[in-house]
Amino acid sequence: MNELRATVAKHRSTVEGFGSGITPRLSTAKGEVEALAQGVVQQVAALRPSISGALGALLAQVNAANVTLADPSSRFDALASEVKGHEQTLTASSTTARTKAESLGQEAAAKSQGLEAQAKSSAESSQGQLTALQQQVAQKCDADKKSFDAKLAKRKGSKEETEARRAQGYALIDQTRSQLTQDLTGAGSTIAAALAAVLVRLATSRDAATGRSTQLTSTLDGAVKDPVSALAALHQEIVNAGKTTKDAHKQQQSALETQRKSLVDQLMAAAAAAAAIVDPLDTQVAPSLTAGKTQADGALDTLGKTIAGQVASVTAQLTAVEKLIDQVQKQVEAAITTVSGTIDTLVQGALTAVENIKAPLKATLDAAFTTLDTLVATVSSLKQQVMALFDVLPQKLEQLQALFQQIVGSLEALLERAMGLLDAIPAADLPKPLVSPAVQGITQVVTQITTQLGTLSSQVGTQLQAVQKTIVSQVETVQTQAQTQIDTATTQAVTQMGTLTDSILQGIEQATAQVGQVIAAAVTQIGTVKDQGVQQIQAMKQQVAARVTPLDTQVPQRLEALDAQVGSGIDAAVQAMQTARDSAEGQVTSAKGRLDSQLGTTKTSVTGGLTALEQARAGAETSLTSQVDQALAAFKQRAEGLKSGAQTQVDSISTQATTQKPQLLSPLDAIGAQLQGGAFAKPVTAANGRVTSALNALGPQLDALAS
Repeated sequence: MNELRATVAKHRSTVEGFGSGITPRLSTAKGEVEALAQGVVQQVAALRPSISGALGALLAQVNAANVTLADPSSRFDALASEVKGHEQTLTASSTTARTKAESLGQEAAAKSQGLEAQAKSSAESSQGQLTALQQQVAQKCDADKKSFDAKLAKRKGSKEETEARRAQGYALIDQTRSQLTQDLTGAGSTIAAALAAVLVRLATSRDAATGRSTQLTSTLDGAVKDPVSALAALHQEIVNAGKTTKDAHKQQQSALETQRKSLVDQLMAAAAAAAAIVDPLDTQVAPSLTAGKTQADGALDTLGKTIAGQVASVTAQLTAVEKLIDQVQKQVEAAITTVSGTIDTLVQGALTAVENIKAPLKATLDAAFTTLDTLVATVSSLKQQVMALFDVLPQKLEQLQALFQQIVGSLEALLERAMGLLDAIPAADLPKPLVSPAVQGITQVVTQITTQLGTLSSQVGTQLQAVQKTIVSQVETVQTQAQTQIDTATTQAVTQMGTLTDSILQGIEQATAQVGQVIAAAVTQIGTVKDQGVQQIQAMKQQVAARVTPLDTQVPQRLEALDAQVGSGIDAAVQAMQTARDSAEGQVTSAKGRLDSQLGTTKTSVTGGLTALEQARAGAETSLTSQVDQALAAFKQRAEGLKSGAQTQVDSISTQATTQKPQLLSPLDAIGAQLQGGAFAKPVTAANGRVTSALNALGPQLDALAS
């Protein structure tokens, strides 16, 4: 409308002032037409840099976004190595303890075997000496008879007296032979009984040491086998957990990369959409501007040759046209105000509808997070319940260990007392008639004690094995209960999380579809209102133009001066170019508006996407780290428990093997000391003395009878 008003003013000026010349005014009009055309071209050219700048900055932010997720799987490898070290340490300790326990039995067996050979050799030597004494007695008695006969032959006296003395001497010799033979036989029995007693003591001591060695070895096997197997299984479990964590890290890392790629794809799509808005302007705006400029230049050239004297007749019409322009101007402003209000109402309605769609989605997310909190609380409670089941086990194990130590101590004390009684037997110093019965009675008592100790040890071992089986059964029952509860809780948590995920994804998809529908409807309505307003304004402009255009024809007819005719022609040419410019500028403005809207929407979406990407990365890293910390803590606690309990038992067995070794070998050492002290030589020495004394006493008696 301003251009029309300017055209009328120019007509009035031409009519009133006759202008300042035709040619300068036509040149000025052409310059104005050129400026109008160039202004729109510059606006079109400025659109592409704005697109590149906006999208390029967003692309740089997307490419610079941190999507690197720390991989915690190496921590599982370190813990697995530590658990393997526990297993190796426990195995090495058990090997050392086994060597000590086995050496106890081996050393006792070797020492017992050596002492048994030594005792038998000493006893055989003593028996040989007794046999030699027996032969010596026989030879001496035979020699005494011959010597007695020779002396009797030299004696003077009657034959009857000589024979009586002979019979009396022979009887004395035979009595001495008989007594000494009986004495030597008793000494041999004493040596045999002493050897039997020594062999019984050696067997008892050896069996006690080897039995204790076997018992310690068996206990060691029971204490180490299950923990070593459990540590090996735990090592593999940790390795598998590390692989699972690495796979989870890769999946989450891939998800973050995909999320960032979706933002890049969104920017590429936005760039393509922006190009689709700007590119058509080159084929739509430039040709129309060129055609308008050519048409305006041609009209001005023609105007300079044809219009003359057309200004004078239009003076009366100018006032009416100006009033019409004022009226139409008010109508145009009212139409613009109405269209703007309608568009604002549509935009506000679309925003309200979007907010209404977002409310149910937010409620769904809040409910999902509430359910997740409940799952976390349930898992924590389950952990406390499961751990409580194991609290009673250490107490029972301590009771079993105390009972075992008490029984072992009692058995050892009883065995030591029995061996002490055996050592206290003064077999060598007893009178000969009491030697054999005493040795046999004491040997029988020792045998009964040894048998009872063996039976009692077997019964205690059986009872301890039954108690051990009961505790193992209780541990397995607790383990089964704990595993069942954990499996049930895991299944419920996975099911609920799957249901929540499906619900959230379905809500997001529905909300996205509804928002798209609302925006599409709003855009359609806004376009309709805009088109109707433009049509209404164009109709008003055409109404005024219909009144102004005839002036361009009437002024040349009514004005006598060429100025008036040129002015009218210039107005018409400029108006045509202005119309072309308005049309082109309207296209550029519309394209810029759509471009700004799209770029703004893209920036908001990409900025939100970057925020969501960082939140997803931080959340994934926190969640993964938390899960790894919990898993590693549980694994480490299990490993330390297995290693600590088993190591304590292994150390105890090793200590017992070391401390009990002197006690178990001391009876063998005592027997060795007795053998070194000539335990079997004493009866021979005593018998030799008695034989010598009896034989020496026999000679004078025979000499008295032979004199």
